Amino acid sequence: MYSNPMGLLRQKAAKGHVVHAYLFLGSSDLIKNANQLAMALNCMDLNADGNACGVCISCYKITTGSHPDIYTLKPDGSSMKIQQVREMQKHLAYKIYEGKYKVIILEEADKLTLQGANSLLKILEEPMPQTVFILLAASQREIPDTIISRCQRIYFGEEAGQHDCLENIKILEDVFSEDLERTLSLIEKLEREDKEHLKQRINGLMVLIRDLLVLKSTKEDKLINISHLSNSSLEKSAVSHDELVKILEKLYESLKDLDSNANKRLLLENLFLTIKRISQ
Repeated sequence: MYSNPMGLLRQKAAKGHVVHAYLFLGSSDLIKNANQLAMALNCMDLNADGNACGVCISCYKITTGSHPDIYTLKPDGSSMKIQQVREMQKHLAYKIYEGKYKVIILEEADKLTLQGANSLLKILEEPMPQTVFILLAASQREIPDTIISRCQRIYFGEEAGQHDCLENIKILEDVFSEDLERTLSLIEKLEREDKEHLKQRINGLMVLIRDLLVLKSTKEDKLINISHLSNSSLEKSAVSHDELVKILEKLYESLKDLDSNANKRLLLENLFLTIKRISQ
């Protein structure tokens, strides 16, 4: 969900912070990224940043498609059928042979038939230890909501930037609103993000505030996020130029505090309640 999603995923893998199912979305090297995560989870000489060595026997087998604990499922013709999901389920019954994690990669997961999706859902509802699913799709449009809700979505390529921007616009809309409950709910949600996510989040908010400052000067050709801002309530925000400068300074101050290991909850409360006060 950020400018370098694979870097963050590898860091989490190195720390053992892994969820049981991911949904990789976009048009940028999804299969390559899935294999990179599989390598980070199973590398025999993983470095502290989560980068796989690329040369150990585990990395070699994943690269050549011969690792016994990595199972890849592809559409049979125009769809991925229930029989294929059932075959994959047989693989799940086997113990891990030589890796640390069993990894199941579903290419073009948006081509699952309804029966196949329902069969997969039953599997995802009962997570198995040391087993990670990676679903790949250009778009989530054709994937059932029940499947999506059980996966952590990761956006790649242009889609990642668009998704980040839209999320950050929603954050500012919530904070600029008069509804305190929306802001408190936002703080509670963001508190669950890790430090690196929050740093990138705040950087993204700073870019948006910069764009709003440019809007106040009517120089739209210099906007980074013009297409998204023009469809949001932020474009017509009554927040003044001077108030936006104060908000930008507060965001920068919070970014430095985050680097100093400040308490996340207190930092977020101070940041967003201050922004709300400035913007009212």
